[in-house]
Amino acid sequence: MQDFIIEVSDRSTSRKDYLVFSTADLFKTREEAGKDHVSPLIVRKIERKAREKGYRIPGEKGRLFRIAREILIEGERLFSIAGKSIDAGMSIEAESPGLSFPNSKRDRREREDIPKDAGLPLVVVHYDDHIQALEQLMQAIREEDRIPVIWNRARGFLLDHLSHNYPLFDGAKTSGLSDPKEVIRFIIQRPQSRVGYILEDFHHFIGGEETVHPGVGEVRSLLKDLYRALEARDERVYLFVPTPYQLPKEMELFFHKRPGAGQKPSGFLNRYGLLLTDENYLARVKPVIGADALIERVIQILVQMETSNPLLVGHPGVGKTAIAEGLAAALLKNAVPVPLRGRMLYSLSLNSLVAGTRYRGDFEERLEGLMEEVRRNSRQIIVFIDEIHTLLDAGSAEGSLGAGEVLKSSLARGEFPCIGATTLSGAEHLARDPALSRRFKKVMVREPTPEQSLKILRGITGCLESHHGLKIEDGALVAAVELSTKHLTEEYLPHKAITLVDGAAAYCSIKGSARVTELDIRMELKRLQRS
Repeated sequence: MQDFIIEVSDRSTSRKDYLVFSTADLFKTREEAGKDHVSPLIVRKIERKAREKGYRIPGEKGRLFRIAREILIEGERLFSIAGKSIDAGMSIEAESPGLSFPNSKRDRREREDIPKDAGLPLVVVHYDDHIQALEQLMQAIREEDRIPVIWNRARGFLLDHLSHNYPLFDGAKTSGLSDPKEVIRFIIQRPQSRVGYILEDFHHFIGGEETVHPGVGEVRSLLKDLYRALEARDERVYLFVPTPYQLPKEMELFFHKRPGAGQKPSGFLNRYGLLLTDENYLARVKPVIGADALIERVIQILVQMETSNPLLVGHPGVGKTAIAEGLAAALLKNAVPVPLRGRMLYSLSLNSLVAGTRYRGDFEERLEGLMEEVRRNSRQIIVFIDEIHTLLDAGSAEGSLGAGEVLKSSLARGEFPCIGATTLSGAEHLARDPALSRRFKKVMVREPTPEQSLKILRGITGCLESHHGLKIEDGALVAAVELSTKHLTEEYLPHKAITLVDGAAAYCSIKGSARVTELDIRMELKRLQRS
């Protein structure tokens, strides 16, 4: 199934734009209609999409209903209608031809929250399964409110695999564009609105680090020109290439690198690790407050040429895992230096890796498989290992090597990008193996002060309130910090204060209270001390 594209144009201003009515829109509209007629709902959705682009569609009801019928029977896919530009209430930016901007402040905030490709118009997308990954990439482009246009050398530009008659090209002959250099020039010279070009297997024309044939230099120069041309335009160009391909170093600065839509390394990492740079995962975790300097230090170490493995050292509960989650959020938003863009951060569970390895060689087999998977994707993956001091003993048995011994050489060569986290005593344990210890650079994570802890609590209160469905008074937060500091001396801030607030909120929730007060915090402390 393919999307329906509606060209809307204002002849008085020569302004033109394109609306996409996706198959998902059709499915949702049918659900909303229930037993009622679907066509009027489709018409209203098209009109709403037009308004969002800055158009009214007066006197076109009959035409809109005919389009709705074609959509319902999944007939024609390409339509055109006349519209009038909306002058009143539009921002200056929204009046610019070929670009669409949200009209309301709320829509603008929501659009800004969507992760962008670091503002880079050129994106590298790797695939393992070509057919599945291509469908997923096209769907991801549609979800960004763009129109996917595919180019391959055999057939030129294609709309959803099917048609050479792509309306945005205004009758230009595009099926004969088999020369990759002409393809780039074509995109540069013909600005479009919200188009996502997918250039299939373009790595053949860019070449690798060692490629020297004459055509490569011209293609690379044109790609740099394309980057500069698209910086001010609302278009994206995606290079769709197989997983093993790596860009030449001279081209990396111009591309955002990301895995294929929905694509994650298969096998060992998914089995024994957790993807932290997953949008759904990060939506569930608490915001990271007051750790910007530490996250920046971790990023600095990761991009170093040597000793590029950070080791977070601090007491339990001071926020080492939160720093990893903060880094994951920065990676997802591409708020990181170019060498780290497009990286995925996995949290590796050593317990899962060791569990069930009853026979000699089982653990080594798992570890070697995981290392090989990371090695193949070392420019796309970072591994986070909590309690990393257990590496010294993990999997070790009579006649076999521990994980630390196996990983040393890969860490030294930079083939296993890794962030470790451990306690002060764990760091001392790790120091017993100087060869392993010197592969890491320490980042001390100190216990926050009560004032800093209160700031952290205030920052995550919204998550706790949403989870428990009640209101947490500020006095309860102050009490949690003060009481935990005074009475829970064997634990550390901010975790012990968060535990108090979370426990009190859970108790209030099951008792039907609407608020968490200072008294509730005191009662929760007593429950903790009794248990």
